[in-house]
Amino acid sequence: MKRFTGFRTLLILAAALITTACSTNRIPDPNHRMIAAHHDAARYLIRMAGADLQPQSRMIAASFADVNNLSASSTFGRMASQQLVSAFVIEGYSFVEMLMRNSVYIDRREGEFLLSRDVADLSAEHNAPIVLVGTYAVADDNVFVTSRLIRTVDNVIIASYDYSVPLTRDLRTLVRSQRN
Repeated sequence: MKRFTGFRTLLILAAALITTACSTNRIPDPNHRMIAAHHDAARYLIRMAGADLQPQSRMIAASFADVNNLSASSTFGRMASQQLVSAFVIEGYSFVEMLMRNSVYIDRREGEFLLSRDVADLSAEHNAPIVLVGTYAVADDNVFVTSRLIRTVDNVIIASYDYSVPLTRDLRTLVRSQRN
């Protein structure tokens, strides 16, 4: 019996060492499919942009627009943008919070939209040479999303990523254009 107790103690110590060795200070990945999809998209955009995207430079994000009506968004469009920004911030990038600004077109039901004539001015004013924009389309079983990083000095797309999110009951609620 004593031999078994010693073996069990050894196993517990080994498990504790393995657990300690495997732990990191990394922020855990989200466990929700929609959030994970947006965070994956942000990481892909960062990789694709390469040297065009510097961690010390600031960016601006707009609400993602419904591809069938580019002047409309939804709770999903606002959340998609915000969740991508969260992933960029986790990776060490900075964004100017546009919800705190009055000079950007913000409709309380639709979100913040960067009108093309304002982008260059906002970019220069905030030293934010890159803008995060996106569109989405709702289908029967999925919401298809395109996210892009655009360099504002010449309107060149420096990174673009397409992905989909399963259209669950929760997501159906988020993609409705009008809120009460």
